[in-house]
Amino acid sequence: MQLRKTLAPQLLVANPTDKTLTINDEAGRPFLRIGPEHTEGDLGAAAFHRTNTLMAPGAIPADASSKSRWTVVEASPNWGWFDLRLRTDPVDAPHQVVDAGEPASVGRWSVPVRLGDTASAISGRFEYVPPVDGIVKAQVVDVGALKGQALVRAMAGSARPGLFLSYRGDSALTLMGEQDEPFLRFSPQGVEANRHSPTWAKIAPAGAPPFVEGKDNAGTEWASVSGGPSYGWIEPRASYSGQVEDPSQSSVVKRWQIPIRIGDSSSRIQGETEWLPVKPVADKGL
Repeated sequence: MQLRKTLAPQLLVANPTDKTLTINDEAGRPFLRIGPEHTEGDLGAAAFHRTNTLMAPGAIPADASSKSRWTVVEASPNWGWFDLRLRTDPVDAPHQVVDAGEPASVGRWSVPVRLGDTASAISGRFEYVPPVDGIVKAQVVDVGALKGQALVRAMAGSARPGLFLSYRGDSALTLMGEQDEPFLRFSPQGVEANRHSPTWAKIAPAGAPPFVEGKDNAGTEWASVSGGPSYGWIEPRASYSGQVEDPSQSSVVKRWQIPIRIGDSSSRIQGETEWLPVKPVADKGL
């Protein structure tokens, strides 16, 4: 499971298990069934349509549901939706939090689910973030030997720059980490992370195979993180936390590269990180 904030908060879920993951709406009615072979949506549920569009929530009333009409909407057990329970519009940051000027939790959200017969929930918190003078934005400028074999792009909408890579080559692709250790491995069968990689230790998301300290400089311990040849991750080499000479002006603050290996060949992904000034606006900082 991943949470991405693009034009609106979006949940991305892949279900590699042999059980169906059912997503319920606010009233407890199922509107998505993810896995084990494909994804089904209830076209009679208002929640399916409300979470599948970026139109104003009121354009499709919550009570517009009708008789269930389950239909396959994706041939794989993967789906992404704009769940309205993640919207920050109705969340108010107390003035004490705003005056303190520090990041702080100001509420929680929860999406009821059921995996097979087990009831559970996808949940998280709303966080107040003080206004900033600007943001750093990463971009890929050269994909090296991956040209024609992969889509590589920077992911926007996060406080920490990330990358997304979708691989179409036949030979295994290995991305090297910050210490030149095997970090991520892509193949037509899926994506694996090296659990002994210090870079993976920095960015492993919740629910992913955790970092394991290697003994006597142990090389690799691969663990699956995606059943398809695509994956997105926070990339520490693209981040920047230093001082900007003139915060009022856009400027390239860092150039970075990621060594890669395709079979027996070596190459690299190159990129740059830019500082973009942000004009303050009156909002709640969420």
